[in-house]
Amino acid sequence: MPPIQLQLNDNSIYDEPGKIESISGVIDKETGTVGVRAVFPNASRLLHSGASGKVLIPSSYKQCILIPQSATIKLQDKILVYKVVDGKAVSTLIKVAPVDDGKEYIVLDGLKAGDEIVAEGAGMVREGTQVK
Repeated sequence: MPPIQLQLNDNSIYDEPGKIESISGVIDKETGTVGVRAVFPNASRLLHSGASGKVLIPSSYKQCILIPQSATIKLQDKILVYKVVDGKAVSTLIKVAPVDDGKEYIVLDGLKAGDEIVAEGAGMVREGTQVK
């Protein structure tokens, strides 16, 4: 696995990269999370027992579909886009990667390469709207 980073409570990134030591084989049914043990060098003694932060694990996606978040509509826990099919808008549920940069989504399911979508103004489109 690649080195990981630690984001401290003040949102700064800890200077030393760490590594994943172990991953639990049990998935929490309520949250969908998995326990991970990460180890970071602590020569500066900045890290203390009981302190918290966020472990940043790098991931890469190859041959993926990337769409602007402005092309999506969030409905509770679902995300949809309008595909253009025969010149009309058709709402389509999509599944996205758990990476949120505030600008784009990586689509894991619901779209395929070559699909046309309404890229702007998705919130003003309705099912069956004629699209140019």
